[in-house]
Amino acid sequence: MNRFLTPADKWRLWIVAVYMLVFSIAWPLTPIAVEWASFFVPYVLMGATAMTGLAYRGLKRDEGIAAACFVMAQLLLFCNFAELNNYLALELGRPPIDEFLAGIDRAAGLDWWSYVTWVKSGAVLGQVLTFAYESSLWQLVAAILFLGFTRRFERLDRLSLAFMLSGSIVIAVWAMFPNYGALALRYAQGFPEPAFYLTVSKKEAMELLALYSGTVPPPRFHDITGLIGCPSFHAVMAVLTVRALWGIPLAGVAALAGNILVLLSIPADGGHHFVDVAGGILVAFLSAVFANAIVRRTTVEQHLELASRGALTLARQAPRFHKV
Repeated sequence: MNRFLTPADKWRLWIVAVYMLVFSIAWPLTPIAVEWASFFVPYVLMGATAMTGLAYRGLKRDEGIAAACFVMAQLLLFCNFAELNNYLALELGRPPIDEFLAGIDRAAGLDWWSYVTWVKSGAVLGQVLTFAYESSLWQLVAAILFLGFTRRFERLDRLSLAFMLSGSIVIAVWAMFPNYGALALRYAQGFPEPAFYLTVSKKEAMELLALYSGTVPPPRFHDITGLIGCPSFHAVMAVLTVRALWGIPLAGVAALAGNILVLLSIPADGGHHFVDVAGGILVAFLSAVFANAIVRRTTVEQHLELASRGALTLARQAPRFHKV
């Protein structure tokens, strides 16, 4: 690695740069107006996080803190521009495929609404699944910080790169085949809001449908929401979190238990079709395979670089050894 950037950093920054380039080209072609003032404070915080990581790395204070902070800043910037590009995809005007996805569930013998009412009929189970669903992103963040602080750099690189790659796959699929989930479809068909609590409210579901059918309001940082139904990105995060921590005492088992609950919560609290969950799991495994290949390549490159530096050092010292 050079003083500031690891090979994995370069991969992550290239992915972020591609997203920023795509946005800068596509945005002027759409009528969407972004309220950039709402992004100022978050961008300052991202920059401060990145600078903290680079400072720790440059001063050689603590590479664990450096990696955790710098990777987190990269992922936050990636998420920001990924979501903005996701909003731009609304302008493609592709027809939603939720009826088709619901048909896949029915063909598999899965009754989505019966499952939702069953898991939400018990107060304890319903609350546990709601908590699990809402904790999914924070579990991923905790995994990133844990891997960085404990200096498990290869695991951190695999997780962060798989996150970016899976996000890219999910957005690309959704752009061509937009969908908003089983719950939004139910409300679109005129059903009332249920008596039990779901993380995705009827108001939020109807706002998602309004984005497709009407003019997209100017995106503001705090109002940007996930648009994607299938493949489920909550399922992606659940699989990647477990995969990143599996094999680490206590952390791996805790991640598995927590994210089994996340997967069970996605159809209900997330309002997803069952096929959305299956799609997310598939995307997670595919992205993990690609991320592993990238990390193996960068590891080989680092070893070759270290070997070449060692050979160069020996070559420079050779005249001293032969000096009489």
